[in-house]
Amino acid sequence: MSATRARVTQGKASLIGGIVVGIASMLLWMAVTRELGFDGPVTLGAGLLVSAALAVWIRLADL
Repeated sequence: MSATRARVTQGKASLIGGIVVGIASMLLWMAVTRELGFDGPVTLGAGLLVSAALAVWIRLADL
Protein backbone atom coordinates (compact mmCIF):
# COMPACT_ATOMS: atom_id res chain seq x y z
CA MET A 1 0.00 0.00 0.00
CA SER A 2 1.59 3.28 -1.04
CA ALA A 3 1.38 6.38 1.08
CA THR A 4 -0.41 8.83 -1.19
CA ARG A 5 -1.33 12.22 0.17
CA ALA A 6 -4.61 13.59 -1.00
CA ARG A 7 -4.65 17.32 -1.53
CA VAL A 8 -7.67 19.36 -0.63
CA THR A 9 -8.18 22.10 -3.17
CA GLN A 10 -10.24 25.19 -2.60
CA GLY A 11 -12.65 26.05 -5.34
CA LYS A 12 -12.91 29.30 -7.20
CA ALA A 13 -16.33 29.82 -5.62
CA SER A 14 -14.84 30.24 -2.15
CA LEU A 15 -12.42 32.89 -3.45
CA ILE A 16 -15.19 34.82 -5.18
CA GLY A 17 -17.47 34.38 -2.16
CA GLY A 18 -14.79 35.71 0.18
CA ILE A 19 -14.23 38.77 -1.99
CA VAL A 20 -17.95 39.49 -2.31
CA VAL A 21 -18.55 39.07 1.43
CA GLY A 22 -15.58 41.32 2.23
CA ILE A 23 -16.81 44.10 -0.06
CA ALA A 24 -20.42 43.80 1.06
CA SER A 25 -19.52 43.84 4.75
CA MET A 26 -17.35 46.94 4.25
CA LEU A 27 -20.16 48.74 2.45
CA LEU A 28 -22.59 47.80 5.19
CA TRP A 29 -20.09 48.90 7.85
CA MET A 30 -19.67 52.29 6.16
CA ALA A 31 -23.42 52.80 5.79
CA VAL A 32 -24.20 51.92 9.41
CA THR A 33 -21.36 53.97 10.92
CA ARG A 34 -22.21 56.99 8.78
CA GLU A 35 -25.87 56.74 9.83
CA LEU A 36 -24.86 56.53 13.50
CA GLY A 37 -22.40 59.42 13.17
CA PHE A 38 -19.26 57.39 13.85
CA ASP A 39 -17.52 58.06 10.54
CA GLY A 40 -13.80 58.71 10.69
CA PRO A 41 -10.42 57.15 9.96
CA VAL A 42 -10.39 54.95 13.08
CA THR A 43 -13.85 53.57 12.35
CA LEU A 44 -12.89 53.04 8.71
CA GLY A 45 -9.76 51.13 9.77
CA ALA A 46 -11.78 48.95 12.13
CA GLY A 47 -14.21 48.25 9.29
CA LEU A 48 -11.37 47.21 7.01
CA LEU A 49 -10.09 44.78 9.64
CA VAL A 50 -13.52 43.28 10.23
CA SER A 51 -14.22 42.98 6.50
CA ALA A 52 -10.84 41.38 5.81
CA ALA A 53 -11.37 38.91 8.64
CA LEU A 54 -14.80 37.96 7.27
CA ALA A 55 -13.41 37.53 3.76
CA VAL A 56 -10.60 35.28 5.00
CA TRP A 57 -13.04 33.30 7.14
CA ILE A 58 -15.32 32.64 4.15
CA ARG A 59 -12.34 31.65 2.01
CA LEU A 60 -10.90 29.22 4.56
CA ALA A 61 -14.19 27.81 5.84
CA ASP A 62 -15.18 26.52 2.40
CA LEU A 63 -12.89 23.50 2.25
